[in-house]
Amino acid sequence: MEDRRKAILEKLQNDILEKQKLISELNENHTQLETLRAVRDRVKSKGTPIKYMTGVTAIDDNMGGFSNGSYINIAGVNFSGKTSLVLKIITNIAKHKRTVFFSFEMYENLLVTNKLKDTTIDDNLVLVQDKNLLVDIEDIIRNEFKTNGVRFFAIDSMMKIRVIEKMQDNQKASLISSTLAKLSQELGVIILLINQVALTDIREKRLEFKGSGDISYDSDVNFFITVDEKDNSRTLHCKKDRINERIWKEDITDRQYQVKTTVYKNTSTGWNNEPEITNYNNIDMPDILS
Repeated sequence: MEDRRKAILEKLQNDILEKQKLISELNENHTQLETLRAVRDRVKSKGTPIKYMTGVTAIDDNMGGFSNGSYINIAGVNFSGKTSLVLKIITNIAKHKRTVFFSFEMYENLLVTNKLKDTTIDDNLVLVQDKNLLVDIEDIIRNEFKTNGVRFFAIDSMMKIRVIEKMQDNQKASLISSTLAKLSQELGVIILLINQVALTDIREKRLEFKGSGDISYDSDVNFFITVDEKDNSRTLHCKKDRINERIWKEDITDRQYQVKTTVYKNTSTGWNNEPEITNYNNIDMPDILS
């Protein structure tokens, strides 16, 4: 335990020195501003953005999959099906590409015997079960991206992530969210975080993340799963999609992901529910199709 503590303190000191160095460099170069052309050339040099098909019809039909550099939150009350939905996505991605799943909620016995039965993903899916410090999660994501080119990470869940500093729950949630959002943008990776909502918010028909309002602002995509207490039906709500600029909801009862979509679009006369058709033929999806 003492060795672990020393290692963490040493890492923090190194991180502080590195950040001080970066601040010093920024101060020295603060007058070197970029033109739009320079920014455009830099973005172009990164290549065509890739979209990952999730294998979930509701998401793929409405969004064309997930884009690189996206920080995505999915929330719902306990036993609403958040982890099952994420595991379906992970299974589809891991069939083709190395994927990392931080599993802090579900024991490995349950994962292996009940949830991850597809053995074709065994060599591509990396399970992380004990590194739940935020600094450790960041290190693993950076290392997997740099060493193995991994671009898809899922974390279960926000509530289980620990931080070294002592702080209020809302401050902790803000720190975790801002860290993961910046990381996804910096590396161009997809980070999918399972979150929670307060039961009182659901009953009052408010779809808000538990902990901090900053989570919603940081996210590129916000999903919520609601459960009808009368018939146990489930609905997936996309309340924010920064890339496609659409919000929608779809019945996913029994996790069959039937096509029963309500799409909303912003028109000059306001919000309406007229169907909005999107052509995905020009999206580059190399070898990650489901």
